[in-house]
Amino acid sequence: MKRLALALGIATLFSSSLFGGKDVAPAIEPPAPIPAKPSKPEIVPPIGLYLGAGLTYAYNKCQCAPLTTSDGIKIPTSKSHTYGYNLRGGYEYNQYIGLEARYIATPWGDDNKELKHFGIYLKPSYNLIDNLDIYGLLGYGKTKCDYQNINENGFAWGVGAEYLFGKREAGKKKGWGVYAEYTRPLKKNDANNITTNVGNIGVAYHY
Repeated sequence: MKRLALALGIATLFSSSLFGGKDVAPAIEPPAPIPAKPSKPEIVPPIGLYLGAGLTYAYNKCQCAPLTTSDGIKIPTSKSHTYGYNLRGGYEYNQYIGLEARYIATPWGDDNKELKHFGIYLKPSYNLIDNLDIYGLLGYGKTKCDYQNINENGFAWGVGAEYLFGKREAGKKKGWGVYAEYTRPLKKNDANNITTNVGNIGVAYHY
C-alpha cells in the first residue's frame, strides 16, 4: 500500500514538473473543406441548318390587258391554277428567328402558265405546343410567270406550321418534320394588279 502511494506521488510530481506553469496547446482541427464551385450546365444553342422539299399549288390572278378569245369574248382578268414543287434551306439562329431561302416551280396544270419564284425570308417562329411550331415569313423575291410574261421583284410573305417528329435539345430541333403553309410571293397593285397565292406542304430535316 505504501508502495502504491509512493508511485502515485512520483507520477504526480513528474507530471507537474513536465507541464508546470505551461498551457497545454489544444488539438489542431483539420481545416474545413472548401466547397467546390458548382459546374455550369452546358447550354446547347438552338442553332442549326435544315433542308426541305414538298408539293406546291399556285393560284394566280392578273388583271392584265383584256384578252379576246377566238369567239370574240373579252376576258378582263387572267387566272391560272398550276402545280409543282418547293425547295428550301434555312438556318435557325435560335428557336425564335431564322433565315430561309426557297424556290418554287409549278410546271403542271394550266398550259403555258408556269410560275417560278425565288426568295429570301426572315422566319420568326414560336413553339405553340410540344413539337408544333407556328411561323411567319417576311422577305423579298423574284417571281416569273410564263403567261403575260410576268417578271417582277417585290415583297413576299407567308404563314405556316411545322410538326417535328424528332426531338429538341435545349430548344434545337433534330430530325424530321412536316410543314404546311400559305404564302403570297407577289402582290402588285399597278396596271396589272397581279396577285399570287401559293400553298405548300412538305417534309424537312433538321441537322
